[in-house]
Amino acid sequence: MSTNAAKVGIISCSGEAIPEGTISRLATRRVLELLRPDATVTLCLPLFLAGNEGERNFARTHPTITVDGCSKQCAKWGTEKHSGPVSSALVVPEILGTATTTCHLSCREVSETDLEAVWTVSERIAAEVDAVLATSVPSDTAAESSKAQCACSSPVPGGTLTIRGAKVAIPALNLIFEQCVGRGIPTEDGEDRALLDAVRIYYAIAPEDETEYRSALHQAYQEFRSAASVEK
Repeated sequence: MSTNAAKVGIISCSGEAIPEGTISRLATRRVLELLRPDATVTLCLPLFLAGNEGERNFARTHPTITVDGCSKQCAKWGTEKHSGPVSSALVVPEILGTATTTCHLSCREVSETDLEAVWTVSERIAAEVDAVLATSVPSDTAAESSKAQCACSSPVPGGTLTIRGAKVAIPALNLIFEQCVGRGIPTEDGEDRALLDAVRIYYAIAPEDETEYRSALHQAYQEFRSAASVEK
């Protein structure tokens, strides 16, 4: 593995027999879409194992982190067999311990415990990304990096707010709103502070712009909830 890389690759478990597999995939998406969108790409394990040279070559020439759902570590094993040593190998049960005993197999049955598990693992992945980048040298191969990214896990588009008459893009805004819905944040007036706090975890907001953002986020959140109700 070369340390002369522009981005870090993440390969997550593809198993669906245990909750930890689902957690590994959801946590990887959180890192790609929210926590480290500009520093990471994801590699598709099934394509990797099937012999896709784009995926395998990325792991040979860039730092790569594997996230496995169990001690079998299929993602780590497959990566090292076909591309060489990984920069970091995470195992969900080692991160969460027994906290997954009440988690669900499917992301369609998400509970508060599931969300907490996903966030804990995603934060650990992000920390590993930072550690890898701290010892890596920037490369001129960024264009090649994007070719290895699996389309099924591409970062979701951001939302747009109008702040002081200018359009401002917020990465993965709808995903943040989905989290707010899951936390039970209502659309009533006076709840815009909670929205602001949720967004500023991933996006820097200057103190002098808080009032503008609170108003814009409140309106966008109402529209998001209304659209979701119509779709149902």
